[in-house]
Amino acid sequence: MLRRTRTTLALTALLLPLAACGSDSEDASDPAGTGSGTGESISGVSFSGEVGEALEVEWDGGVENTDATEVTTLVEGDGEEIAEGDVVTTYLYVANGTTEEQVYNDYDNGAPQSLPYDEAQVGPVFTDLMEGATYGSRVAAVTTVDELFGGAAESNPLGLPAEDAVVVVADLVSPQEVSPEPSSQEAEEADPEAQPTVVEEGGDPVGLDFSGVEEPELDTPVQVLVLEEGDGREVTPQDTVTVDYLGSVYDADAPFDESYSRGEPLVSPLSGLIPGWSIGLEGVPVGSRVLLQIPPALGYGTQGSPPSIPGNSTLWFLIDVIEAE
Repeated sequence: MLRRTRTTLALTALLLPLAACGSDSEDASDPAGTGSGTGESISGVSFSGEVGEALEVEWDGGVENTDATEVTTLVEGDGEEIAEGDVVTTYLYVANGTTEEQVYNDYDNGAPQSLPYDEAQVGPVFTDLMEGATYGSRVAAVTTVDELFGGAAESNPLGLPAEDAVVVVADLVSPQEVSPEPSSQEAEEADPEAQPTVVEEGGDPVGLDFSGVEEPELDTPVQVLVLEEGDGREVTPQDTVTVDYLGSVYDADAPFDESYSRGEPLVSPLSGLIPGWSIGLEGVPVGSRVLLQIPPALGYGTQGSPPSIPGNSTLWFLIDVIEAE
């Protein structure tokens, strides 16, 4: 639940539930520009079905291997051109083009995902698919396993043989709303009167009480309230931390996740968690108990993490910092 949401295929498809990466749009099948599939094809395989609604695949001998990514527009949508920095509601399909075996399909998974037009986040294959494309388009790429996984062909999580061709189809349905950026990227000292109180049972935290607390604006920076200050060294963003924690959204009846009842503290690099943790815990002494308030842009954004974290949710975390190294 705390892990940073990543949109590169290798992580989105296999390491995270697709629901956590899906669009929060209630009408993903109504794109900004709608294209209708009509059996469009590339050599060795054809595709049909309405963009944003379905994808049917018919093979005819498979595709030939390629040395570089080759992109074809199967259906040209009539929406606006996708701009760098956009986050695109996308249905992805991936197949082994040599064996004609499907290895990934968002339509089968039941939800699209949010794909940023940002090579640093998703890699060159996906940005090649979006380059010059319009919303409502269906675009296909024939590529290599090495290109798709950024040089990690031998250990790719989809189990694709390194020597086989890969077919990737992207239905670029609609622009995804992004969460407001916080007014500051630095943490602020929280007003205790504006924060929930900790509810305990048998000495262990079981929830947060939001009585009298107003829901903050979505662009509020990370808020830090030190409840108990430890005497250890200060946490840095590069640390691996050991913590007990409890997480809640505003005015929730119960936490969406916690470690206290399990008796198993979380051990993780801060760099692998949502960004609000690194910002909020920086400088906190080991041994401290803190309450963090994290805006959605530094948490789970507009997509949230269904079913327990709605899109654009401010998050609160009670954290006991046990160790940092």
